Amino acid sequence: MHISRDGQVVTLINVFETTPEGQQALIDSWIAFVEAVSGETDLIAAALHRSRDGTRVINYAQWRSEAAYGRFVEQYSEQFAARLPLASRVDPHLYEVVYLYDRAGD
Repeated sequence: MHISRDGQVVTLINVFETTPEGQQALIDSWIAFVEAVSGETDLIAAALHRSRDGTRVINYAQWRSEAAYGRFVEQYSEQFAARLPLASRVDPHLYEVVYLYDRAGD
């Protein structure tokens, strides 16, 4: 994954609150979903992060545009809804990368 400050890219950061017992099931479910939709050309990259205490999963994804992300959400809303019971709270927001430190070559 390459994080970009390209103004044409929109970044989704989605925070899922879960339990330590449910964290891996949530991760497995999102991995299966992303792999199933990996042919979507407007999805540039996605990464999942697990909190060490087991209470959160963070989804970081970059899209070609906000409109492309919106179309994707609309198209796959049922698949998103099916995963909601795996999290006690879901907090998605779109962001712009405004600063990037990248130690290239290390």
